[in-house]
Amino acid sequence: MGIADLIPGISGGTIALITNIYKELIDTIKSFNFNIIFLLINFEFKKIYNTYNLKFLLPLLVGIFCSIFLFVSFISNAYENFPIHVFSLFFGLVIFSSLSIFLTSFKNSDLSFLLFLFLFIGIFFGFFITTLNPISLSNHFFSIFFSGMIAICAMILPGLSGSFILLILGKYFYIIEAVKTLDIYILFIFISGALVGLFSFSRIISFFLKKFYYNSLFFLVGLMLGSSNKLWPWKVEDDNVSPFFYSEFLNENNYIMSSIIIFIISGIIILLFEKQKLKFND
Repeated sequence: MGIADLIPGISGGTIALITNIYKELIDTIKSFNFNIIFLLINFEFKKIYNTYNLKFLLPLLVGIFCSIFLFVSFISNAYENFPIHVFSLFFGLVIFSSLSIFLTSFKNSDLSFLLFLFLFIGIFFGFFITTLNPISLSNHFFSIFFSGMIAICAMILPGLSGSFILLILGKYFYIIEAVKTLDIYILFIFISGALVGLFSFSRIISFFLKKFYYNSLFFLVGLMLGSSNKLWPWKVEDDNVSPFFYSEFLNENNYIMSSIIIFIISGIIILLFEKQKLKFND
């Protein structure tokens, strides 16, 4: 999830859905409330650990932050020097994980018209978001707070990149600069908005996953598929093109064979995840 958040166009939520921890992640975030303040004051750390599922959350957060700090240079270099290969991997992960969810749903439920309706709504919404042009918000308190709320909501939704949403809102470079200069005032407002968005939006997602699990799941898969146009490896001036047009227009290697191999590897990764999941369930 940490590596995914380093790459524009893919979110940590996508990886959480692929690795089958998405529902537990949302439920864990949702469980946080103001009662934790009183538990902290009374040093009831064991109760905090058990009440808020820190057995799951702490290793996850450690993994995310470790991957961000350990792999930021590697991922940045790979993204800049081998973008076709990087996006081939993530494009494959999205396609094969979606196929895996379809097959699992086929075994566990009836594939009704309603499920496919939610799938296509998700595809439309995911694709629509990726076609929006950047807007320019002011640097007012409420604009920064609102940007934090919307960006974090995107980060926990599969298929939507928080950094991409910040680009649309015209706040990506503004926040990056605040991080570089350690502008505490700007970061405090942004993080406050992010926390409000995280804890409120996680409750909405958790509700739908509990009441309408497969409908919600197909909508989330649709989001991934719809926004996957941002992960297409071959682009000319930000437009998706065929690998052959890419090499002809730019006079560059399209790396089609190595990309196909990486695409197949992504399918093997999903297959291994599925086998591990079945072993765990048994």
